[in-house]
Amino acid sequence: MIRGLYTSSSSMLCEVIRQDMVANNLANVDTAGYKREQGIFKELPAMVLRRVNDGKLYPPRPIYKFPKIGELGTGVILDESFTDFKMGKMEYTGNDLDIGLENEKAFLVVQGPNGLRFSRDGILNIDHEGYLTNMSGDYIMAEREPMNETEGEELIDADGNPKVNFMRVQVNDQQKVMIDEDGRVLVDGEPQFRLSRVRATDRKALRKEGANKYVQAYGAMTRALGNVKQGYVEKPNFSLVEEMVKMIEVSRAYEANSKVVQSHDGLLDKAVNSVGATRR
Repeated sequence: MIRGLYTSSSSMLCEVIRQDMVANNLANVDTAGYKREQGIFKELPAMVLRRVNDGKLYPPRPIYKFPKIGELGTGVILDESFTDFKMGKMEYTGNDLDIGLENEKAFLVVQGPNGLRFSRDGILNIDHEGYLTNMSGDYIMAEREPMNETEGEELIDADGNPKVNFMRVQVNDQQKVMIDEDGRVLVDGEPQFRLSRVRATDRKALRKEGANKYVQAYGAMTRALGNVKQGYVEKPNFSLVEEMVKMIEVSRAYEANSKVVQSHDGLLDKAVNSVGATRR
């Protein structure tokens, strides 16, 4: 009976974690370049149930004195939570400063209050000081043109120190800015900068920091190539309908386990107060 409480309560805790993941995904349904959160759950070790004190086995079994009845599960636990980096769909916006990265392993280098970070948010704009920024106000980092791009070149070492000269993109109010498919920033038709795009040697090394940004946990960041689609924005890589279905599944599973806990609580109450009551 007590084992049933542990099994149901562990499942309820896992459903709470699943609900937080699904709710976070749903909250970012309109966030450009968002990558969904998922979890891997595993079964706790099962218990083998055997029949004991049974001396009337026929025929006699001198080796297997305690026949196996079956197995009893002991619950579930969160094994790992991870980010699904699968590429989302590209949506056409027609804005000159909206971009989408066709290389699903590539990230833009941005500079925020806490230093260099990485993002796939392609909704860009020019702030009041003339700097190219994203929706969070982070500066988009680039390199000066002309330059020679080499796939696999290390741009940021394992300690987070840049190996090249990153710079902010700044223009005047009267200048026209566009971004071509090579990632070059064209100012009045002349290429002056090239957006810095990097990839992690191990994408598990990227950790979500908030505001649609990632931080480098370990490993170096190397240069990533691939076309840049101007006038497009990458949508989140999950289906709204699927996430809503998951939310319903989580709610029903939590409710079912809570009823199991209530049933065990009622049985324990009877066992203590009725069956096991002291009679005088």
